[in-house]
Amino acid sequence: MNDLSPTEVLARLPQRRPMLFVDEILAVDSQRIVGVYTWKDEDCDGHFPGNPVVPGVKLVEMCSQVGNVAWGIWHTASKTTPEESNPKAGFFTEIERGDFKRMVRPGDKVTCQATFDKDGALRGDKIVTHVKIQFLGGPRDSETAFEGKTCADWAPSRPQVIK
Repeated sequence: MNDLSPTEVLARLPQRRPMLFVDEILAVDSQRIVGVYTWKDEDCDGHFPGNPVVPGVKLVEMCSQVGNVAWGIWHTASKTTPEESNPKAGFFTEIERGDFKRMVRPGDKVTCQATFDKDGALRGDKIVTHVKIQFLGGPRDSETAFEGKTCADWAPSRPQVIK
């Protein structure tokens, strides 16, 4: 059993560009995880021409990547060997009480923090987290852009063939 560093957790995320919305993981432990991403023009292609806004589904995807998948990787590694944890992957399954509070645009740097709070938990192959995206730097520093609860299930990363 081992505790992965933030860099090791980030390297194990299965998503890749253009669907990876985590540049760095600033902190991770049993109580919380904090990831950072700077939104790019291509993240907003077509949404909306001449007035680009980060699509809400991509903000939710960032929350799932940080709060469910990355944190799930860290928790799994802390309880098993790396070889035992690799065959499973976290799959986003649910969002509750999602509240979009501010528009996010290309160039905005944000943090996503996940905690368990009173409703969250790590239960077997399910992880439920309270997530919050906040602006990092600039005139809106620390303002909340999105807040909610996300869930993911851990399942085999490759389909199993039943004979």
